[in-house]
Amino acid sequence: MTSPLLGRDAELAALGRLLDDALNGTASCVVVTGGFGIGKTALLDAFTAQARERGFAVRLAKSARLESHLPGAVVRQLAPCLANEHDLEELYARAAASARKAPILMVVDDVHVADTFSKRALAYLRPRLQGLPVVMALGASQGYLSTDEVTLPEIAGAHPHRIDLDGLDVAAIAQLTEDFPDRDPQRCHELTGGNPYLLQALLREEGEGSAAVGEMIGMRLREYTGAAEVARSAAVLDGDAGLELLSALTGFDALPAVDTLVRLGVLADTDPLTFRHPFVRNSILADMPIAVRSAAHARAAWLLFESDAPDERVAEHVLKARSVRLPWSVDLLREVGGVEHLERALEEHLSEEDRLSIEVELGHAEHLKDNREGRDRVRDALTACEDPHLAANVALSLIQNMCTGSDAHFAVSLAIMVIARLLPEDRDMVWNIVCTTYLLAANRDVQMANCAGKYFDDLIGEIPQDPNLKRARLALLAVANARSGDSSDEAVGRALEALDGEWVDVFGEPYLFTFLVPVLADNPQHINKLWLTHSTAPVSHDPHLRRGMLSMIARAAAFHNSGDLSRAYTFLTPPVATGNTDCPAVLLATAKLAEVCIEMGQFDEAAPLVTVDGDLLQHINIRYARGRLKLASCHAEGALEDLLEVGRRLAERDMPNPALMPWRHHAVRAYLALGNRDDAARLAHEELDLAKRWGSTRVIGTALMSVGISTDDIDVLAEAEQLLASSPHRLLHAQSLYWLGHHLRRKGRTDAAAPHLRRAFDLARQLSAHPLAKLAGDEVRDGDDQVQGLTKQENRVARMAAQGLTNRQIAETLHLTRRTVELHLSSAYRKLGITGRAELVAALWS
Repeated sequence: MTSPLLGRDAELAALGRLLDDALNGTASCVVVTGGFGIGKTALLDAFTAQARERGFAVRLAKSARLESHLPGAVVRQLAPCLANEHDLEELYARAAASARKAPILMVVDDVHVADTFSKRALAYLRPRLQGLPVVMALGASQGYLSTDEVTLPEIAGAHPHRIDLDGLDVAAIAQLTEDFPDRDPQRCHELTGGNPYLLQALLREEGEGSAAVGEMIGMRLREYTGAAEVARSAAVLDGDAGLELLSALTGFDALPAVDTLVRLGVLADTDPLTFRHPFVRNSILADMPIAVRSAAHARAAWLLFESDAPDERVAEHVLKARSVRLPWSVDLLREVGGVEHLERALEEHLSEEDRLSIEVELGHAEHLKDNREGRDRVRDALTACEDPHLAANVALSLIQNMCTGSDAHFAVSLAIMVIARLLPEDRDMVWNIVCTTYLLAANRDVQMANCAGKYFDDLIGEIPQDPNLKRARLALLAVANARSGDSSDEAVGRALEALDGEWVDVFGEPYLFTFLVPVLADNPQHINKLWLTHSTAPVSHDPHLRRGMLSMIARAAAFHNSGDLSRAYTFLTPPVATGNTDCPAVLLATAKLAEVCIEMGQFDEAAPLVTVDGDLLQHINIRYARGRLKLASCHAEGALEDLLEVGRRLAERDMPNPALMPWRHHAVRAYLALGNRDDAARLAHEELDLAKRWGSTRVIGTALMSVGISTDDIDVLAEAEQLLASSPHRLLHAQSLYWLGHHLRRKGRTDAAAPHLRRAFDLARQLSAHPLAKLAGDEVRDGDDQVQGLTKQENRVARMAAQGLTNRQIAETLHLTRRTVELHLSSAYRKLGITGRAELVAALWS
């Protein structure tokens, strides 16, 4: 039967069973506990009504904190005749006589604040009523620490029946909120934990806190030393409420009060401390005067700042300290960024330069939200600035921090506006602004990049006076070499000369960085110079990466090129973990990490890294990694589609250099897997011509491998192996060893192939290149080991298919018909429990 008390059916049923026991002559004591407002009194009232309906004589008493000093104030509500301790025997006699006439329910609510004499009387009476039809029900608050001589266990006994009340569930709250359509039951439960008192207060209020509730909680906590102050400080600190900060904010040791608040259920037993119910925190804050709350947040902000807390957490408190001036927080608010933080920074006393800079940053932040007013704010601020040099410097700083696709057009318009106000003697400043704007725009979509390219000739045609800008110009010339694929030596020389000196801001631009990495990656010392230069950057010019992240990406590229996959993986993970797919540098790191995962055999980890696509230059790197993943997963058709798309996009940007991305090498393998040897050979020779034009060992060695595997030319493969053997590119060398050994075996020269395959296996295993080690190891064992019940011929055919050979190529190599090859593969698929070639590598690997 459903009770009239919402959500308490189970508790009332348990209490009802005690009434049944009493009717059968068994006395009992039950303690109903719970936090403030949880509904103890309501449950005892319902229990009382139930007992009366069943013929029980009911005796009620209610304790009160203000009467706890009056001896007998509670027990005399049960027996008015009781005068002193000498009457306890008479109290028992009367209770026993009454119980023999009719069953009795004695209810004492809030027994924890009863006077000592009444507690002694109850403790005296309870054990003497055993065997009589008596139920004693005691209501007590959670966590109350008794300070007098009689404790609750001495009253109720060692093992009383106990009902610990929890909050109402969402279903019960949904019934309560039927007349409040604007209140979501789930949200109400999150705020109050289902506490009925808090729920009723929440439904009365418009917001998610109640000043009246906060005042009530404060009054109840005043009897505990320091508890009210600690609760208010914890409400201000919120998720930062560690014990040390609480003590610093309150000015005393907060530990004893914290212990009390946790036991009372005000605070949750967590570290850092949090409120058990958010509504309670909101209510405590609502009860605090605005000025007091602002001052507390200002103090909290400073304490967090001194403890090196994250800037975002400090800024949250600064935002809430509106009426307090915090000049030290301006730099922090600018670092965090965002409209709200920058608006707060403008409330401080600022210099003309700082105010202009923050106005411009605020306009940019608004612009990123598709707010036209943001652009107008920036233009108005720069136009209103009387100093054209100051306006130009602020605009340059903003352009350096721009990153998203919509920024390029905005940057161009800003550059034009501020340059128009500069004088002829400001040529270096003009050059710097144009250079920075060009690097931003060239990294965008093809149309924007081509438009930006019109400024390139002007940039390199004019030599700035400033030595650092001269070095920036050299870096642009190195990029021009990398784009066209002309002379690796010349590109490296220019890049190294550019890096020889103090930090120049343009080095932080993703476009420049994307080209300098492949230019310098062939020599460990050269790429080391790049990452060392980036490690000296005073700040991060990329708004999505903290200082030093670009240096980590450069180091990862160095390790990747040398074949140290594990260390490359370690250095690439932090930049990728930011998860910002709008950031060019993050995209570049993501593509590199995907390549490393593919080479290590971690295909499942690589798959989610290559899903994004877009118009940035670095999206081409992502597409290239996707093609490599498909090829490694035996999806040659899809791999070829992606790799050819990479070539098309690079051609649109006039970037034929194979040093940027060796997409042709992998496309050759995809063509071969699809049985298209003619296109494979054509593309391989095209790659070799371009590689010789560039001239680096890595690119030429890769191209020679492409030619060798597409033409089955042992001599070319041997040349590639010899060239790469003397280079620092150990993984490429391992690949060249494998392809040489593989093709020697195909021609029946097993003895000649064995040492190459064995060296490939050892080197690949050393470098954690597990798929390559697997392929080489299988061929070292002559491919005849039975795998999961396969016959020798099925095993041999399956392994060759996993290497990317077509059925026709397998048939030619093993002198079988294509039909026989198909039958062997079908049988292998069935035994391995797979459906096709795409799952073959994983099945053999496992």
